[in-house]
Amino acid sequence: MELLYLLYMLLLCGFLPLYMNAGYYELGEAKALCYLVISIPFVIILLIRELVRYRKEAGEEGKALDNNIDKFFLYGTLFSCFISWLFSVDKKVAFFGYEGWRNGLLTTLVAISFCIFISKSGFFKSQILALFLLVPLFEFALSILNRMSIFPFMIAGQNSSFVATIGNINWFSGFLSIWVPLGVGFMFVQKRFSSRFFLLGIYTIVGLVALFLQGSEGAGLIICACYGLLLWYGTLDRENFKAFLIQAIVLGISMSIVDILMMFAGNYYNYSDNLLLVICRSHVGAIIIAAAFFVYRVSRLFEEIKVSFYSKTYKKIYIVVMVAALATAIVLLIMNFSEDFGNGRGIIWRMCAEIYAGLSPWQKLVGIGQDCLYPYAMSDGYWNSSFTNVFNGAALTNAHCELLTVLLERGLIGAITYLGLFISVIYKLAMAKEKEHAKVICALPVISYFIFNQISFPQVTSMPYCLILIGIAINLSGNRELE
Repeated sequence: MELLYLLYMLLLCGFLPLYMNAGYYELGEAKALCYLVISIPFVIILLIRELVRYRKEAGEEGKALDNNIDKFFLYGTLFSCFISWLFSVDKKVAFFGYEGWRNGLLTTLVAISFCIFISKSGFFKSQILALFLLVPLFEFALSILNRMSIFPFMIAGQNSSFVATIGNINWFSGFLSIWVPLGVGFMFVQKRFSSRFFLLGIYTIVGLVALFLQGSEGAGLIICACYGLLLWYGTLDRENFKAFLIQAIVLGISMSIVDILMMFAGNYYNYSDNLLLVICRSHVGAIIIAAAFFVYRVSRLFEEIKVSFYSKTYKKIYIVVMVAALATAIVLLIMNFSEDFGNGRGIIWRMCAEIYAGLSPWQKLVGIGQDCLYPYAMSDGYWNSSFTNVFNGAALTNAHCELLTVLLERGLIGAITYLGLFISVIYKLAMAKEKEHAKVICALPVISYFIFNQISFPQVTSMPYCLILIGIAINLSGNRELE
């Protein structure tokens, strides 16, 4: 069975990101169908296996019920998907997904199924997971070349809005929200200055450079989420803190590389200026390197003269600073919010919030069905006119905020189970004392995906990977064996 999982992961991580049918034309449809073709046979085989195993275990005495809170929200999410489909405004669209996008019940059901299977398996080892970083590394390098106007492969429909073989910057940023933090996590837990440490350092630096160059200002949330959680792990003990400082130096090196690239080859950069580039060009990377190296040397000095590491005090300071930073961010968002906010996300959020406010009480509870935002709007005279005028006839398939999208599609039940799943998994991983290394590796991409997707959307080049990591995290929380 381990071989079956390995084969699936090789296809999902090694083939799906590279797959194209007609270049960038209808790439969303092509990748969604590819994901389903790859995944459904494995789902059927694993489901049969689980049913057989369940029948064998049903007669065992003393079989305890698994009442983990994270599993409760996982199965609750599955329930919310089914009930929203039963009462959807268009059952065909809700099941298969909107054409060109395919984010309906079928896709979600397949992804959640693997999350459940993997939460029960516990076979993954960090060495095996590290093998799956090769294709993302290729995607990082290809995206950097594309952004600097170098195209090793001519792809139909190529323009500055698309990078690598993933697609537009929203899709690519979602891809980065999984694979860059995963590399950071792997490097964080390695023995310092070992061969693996340096190899993962190269991967992490290339990934971070790709993230800074790809063009989305919102991708800065990935950095904030990843290194914010990493700092929490740094407060646990001195060794973790030193590991965090090394990762801060790696971040600074990546930003300095971007600064140098823009200084000497900026004329070849083929996308619009953005906040992340401005930060890199302000030599912030060099400042981070100097500050982190200074604090690292001070930490080593304190270690040598036997100064205690006050973990509890540092945790309290961390919580106060994070709460203050979050409050400041919310205030700034409210003060600067407009319909033009976030490249038009402001008007999308306002319209979607108004649509939800106008739903019947039952629809507010169970939603209108997955991928049914556009069909619902087109069936309503007022929203038909509004969508046509605002989006020039383009199909708006989601709210560009995963929580708001879930609230519309799966209702209040779906939103509660969605939040509950992420919060319970992230909390358990952040507070973990056993199997700490494996839990760091899982936690960083899960929280980065969650934070970034509050200004973006789930799709098949990010969501399935996140749910697989959630499955591994639940497995860890259940005290199963995982190296």
